Amino acid sequence: MKVHTNDPAQPLIGLELIGQVKAFVLLNPGHIELTGKLGETLTATMTITTADPEMNFKIAQATARDNQNIRFEIKKNEQAIPARYELIVENIKKEPGLYADLITLWTDTSRKIFIRVFGNIAQ
Repeated sequence: MKVHTNDPAQPLIGLELIGQVKAFVLLNPGHIELTGKLGETLTATMTITTADPEMNFKIAQATARDNQNIRFEIKKNEQAIPARYELIVENIKKEPGLYADLITLWTDTSRKIFIRVFGNIAQ
């Protein structure tokens, strides 16, 4: 990366950033897929846990961007330390076709969790 400065002797300098990136959460699986035939009950479950046991969090709010093709609920495992949640997503699309949505989870930290949802409903 290059940085422009107001120093006439060195108007352009190189900048290198080095650091360790730590995951905030573990999503298992990494996204939600709802695939099947029209009229079938299609659900998928994702487990959400903290990647660092020292950094516990609570899910404060959840929304879906489109919210026309899915319904979802979040269940907290009260016995698990650190926090462990299950996200259960259900297809509610009434016609065949493809769709995508994005569920956003707001935590009690400054971080958000984004969950991609893909649907493929056949005749």
